[in-house]
Amino acid sequence: MKSAGGRLLAALELDRDAAHPLHRQLYAQLRTQILTGALPSGTRLPSTRTLVAELGVSRITVVTAFEQLTAEGFLRSRAGDGTYVDTLWSDAAPQQPMPRPPLSERGAATSSRGTDLFSEAPHSWAPSETESFVASQVASSAFPAATWKRLLARHAGRTDPTLIGYSDPHGHPALREAIADYVNDVRGLGCTADQVVVTSGAQQAFNVLAVLLLDVGDPVIVEDPGHISGRLAFQSLGCPVRGVPVDEEGAVLPDELDEAGDDGVSPARLACLTPARQHPLGIAMSPARRAEWIAWAQRNGSWIVEDDCDSELRYRGKLLPTLFGLDLSRHVITVGSFSKVLAPSIRLGYCVLPEDLVEPFASASSVIGRPPAMVLQAALTDFLAEGHLHAHLRRTRRLYSARQDALLQAISQQLDHRIHAGPVDAGLHVIGWLRENADDIAVARGLAAGGVYTYPLGEYRLTRQLPPALLIGFAGTAEDHMPYAVGKMAAAWDRWERASAGS
Repeated sequence: MKSAGGRLLAALELDRDAAHPLHRQLYAQLRTQILTGALPSGTRLPSTRTLVAELGVSRITVVTAFEQLTAEGFLRSRAGDGTYVDTLWSDAAPQQPMPRPPLSERGAATSSRGTDLFSEAPHSWAPSETESFVASQVASSAFPAATWKRLLARHAGRTDPTLIGYSDPHGHPALREAIADYVNDVRGLGCTADQVVVTSGAQQAFNVLAVLLLDVGDPVIVEDPGHISGRLAFQSLGCPVRGVPVDEEGAVLPDELDEAGDDGVSPARLACLTPARQHPLGIAMSPARRAEWIAWAQRNGSWIVEDDCDSELRYRGKLLPTLFGLDLSRHVITVGSFSKVLAPSIRLGYCVLPEDLVEPFASASSVIGRPPAMVLQAALTDFLAEGHLHAHLRRTRRLYSARQDALLQAISQQLDHRIHAGPVDAGLHVIGWLRENADDIAVARGLAAGGVYTYPLGEYRLTRQLPPALLIGFAGTAEDHMPYAVGKMAAAWDRWERASAGS
């Protein structure tokens, strides 16, 4: 018989000011001592009365901890004889806390692809603590909360299997109809509801398409600079990405993309493009360039994933036809989302596919991630069918246009010596080109240290062919607050520059 006695009592330290309750602290410390071998199998623990007296806790604290450890096989009780360390865990090799390499280092706990994704993900930001110029932020005050609450309430109390059961992997049929009507009206896709699959935002669509269309090692074409989300989805599958430059007509199609490899197969299985509003530069792809990319896909049997992000937020000029609507050979897939036009947290998007890809996509989607909550899908169905989104877009276009003007005026007055920014015809941000050849990633992180958040163009580039710049969002800042917010950016920039010069 082994006794823990004073040795155990000396090792226990309970903190009444800690966030965790006393019984959880006692449970955790006893469990750790058993796992590390400090309390070997057969050790008899002090009685609950002794622990209560020595630790100054209530009996229920000790009993609760003992009961949890007994249920998990760490302890066993003998009637009239006390509580002992059981053999289930303690007979295993003792565990010792071991340091491991940081996740940012190759060879650590993540795979090599996981390490790459971790290192390439955009820098995080905390909107509650900042002046936020983040390019993807919408105007939260403009969200139609009363209407959305009413539509949610309409469906939240339903108990029919359609609403509370496992949902159709294609998405709510009525929502698919509403989305098809919407994209045909607004974007001229010319699709049917049977070609629409509902997703949890654009990112899920990219992830599913990566698994569905690509094998490890298949080359993928992306814009450089380009949208990070799609690129990371393809890279996470182990597909090498090749960046193509962007000029005033959109993504450039290099001649060598038609050159076949040694096996006679086109070197690019898929191209991911943002023709409506190139992200992040904001350029609309010309009709001629659209025709070139469609012809390339047809010649090579390749896919084009058309990321139609926030194309509806256009303030000047007309929207050009989508690649999907122009493609007669069914090589184009369109991905859309309601994150930018409504609210990111709703997590609702869609994928419009050629007919023969719909069932494979829905099957793959059900494995990678279930469809969004049905109550959200039902609410969005009504939001679209009753015309609320069209009304919301009319309001936000006016609001965002005024906020863009206010941002550009404030930049001209307070930051003209540091950046040059011009108006954009669509989207939620302008490009602020740095007047000095500075590291835009370092600038953005310096501003973040001063409580001002924006995104650097450097995080969107595969190569350094363009000058440094910042993506400066305008949608999330009120028009009358914009001069103050830009002033805070200017002050944070000055502080960072002085600190950099002094280091």
